[in-house]
Formats: sequence, C-alpha cells, structure tokens
Amino acid sequence: MKKTFLSLCMLVAVSTASFAQSFVDTFEANSLGWTECAFESDKGSAVIDKGVMTIKSKGENKAAGALLTAMSGVATKVGENTFFETHCYAPLDVRRSFEVIANVKIDKLANDRVCGFVFNYKDGGNFYCFNFNDEMVNFTRYVDNRVVGNIMQGVKWPNKKKLDQEWKLVSDGDVLSFFVDGMMILKVKYMPLDYTGFGFYTFGKQTLIVEDMTFTQN
Repeated sequence: MKKTFLSLCMLVAVSTASFAQSFVDTFEANSLGWTECAFESDKGSAVIDKGVMTIKSKGENKAAGALLTAMSGVATKVGENTFFETHCYAPLDVRRSFEVIANVKIDKLANDRVCGFVFNYKDGGNFYCFNFNDEMVNFTRYVDNRVVGNIMQGVKWPNKKKLDQEWKLVSDGDVLSFFVDGMMILKVKYMPLDYTGFGFYTFGKQTLIVEDMTFTQN
C-alpha cells in the first residue's frame, strides 16, 4: 500500500514538473503582436527588425541648450526627455506562477536615462513596471494615467558599464521578484496580477535592444 502511494506521489510530481511550458520570442517576426512605431515620432520609436526589437526615446539636448544659454545669457532648454513604450499580450495565465526572461542591451544608464520592464499591462494608463537608472530601482503602479503606488530603493551595480543584461521577472502568485543578471534588485508583495500585457519602456535619451524573451508558465 505504501509503495503504491509513493509511486502515485512520484507520478504526480513528475506530471506537475513536466507541465511547465515555455514560449520563446526571438523577434524573427512579430508573432505576439508587439506595438511597433516604425517612424520616429516626437516621442521615440519601437521597431522589430533583423531579429531584435529596438525601443528609443528622446532626451534633452544639453549641449545645444548650454550653447544657446551662453550665447543669449538666458537659460535655454533644447528638446525634452520623453517616455516611449511597447507591449504585447503574452501566452501566460498571470494568476498562476510564471517567469519571464529578457536578454537586452542598454545604451547607457543615468539619472535622466531610464529603462523599464512593463507588466500587468491593460492599456497605456494602466500597468505595473519595474524601472531603474544607474542608482535607483522603482516598482510603480499606474491607474488611469496616475501613479497610485511606488516602492523605491537604491541599487549597487557590480558593473555599471555592463550594458548586456538578463532581466527576469518571477511571480509565485504572492510575490513579484525582479532580477538583473541573476541579482535580485527588488521584491514586492500584495500586488495581484490581472492582465497579460508585458513590455518595455525607455525614458530620456535612451535606446533599449531586446534580443529575445522567454515566457514560462510553472
């Protein structure tokens, strides 16, 4: 009887382990329906081409601003920092455990050059995101285009100059954990997920290249 029970438990465990399913997006085509903006607008662009997705936003032209300020004697600002995002709706049940891994390249991190990983995306005014620069990481909740919640902490990068990164978001149903190159940089609780939208954003004069993504349902 015990042997039968143990065998049944092992069978259930093996069946559960084998149930994990993954989908890999290599950006050879836009198979998940990512929102693209092929022309460069006044905000930025998002394009899938040659097996990668590239997101760009625009930033203030500080050199031109300084030159005009010196010439006129009046503080002059040229351009502005913009926000640009792209998203898809992933083949995941976000109410169950999952993980999402993205291999990315960043142009540069600075106080006014930010990258973000978007999830629980319903539309442009309703989503969650992890975002960071060279010193801080934030978890931010947007509802109807307003920030309704924020968790912030400092981060010490082992190598600030390393611009090739692996981002990983893990949800066990209760806790959301965000990792960069295997280092957990922020963990949050009590943030239930309802929507399957995932994506990226850039802020300021920033370029983010996404080489591939893996969605795994545990």
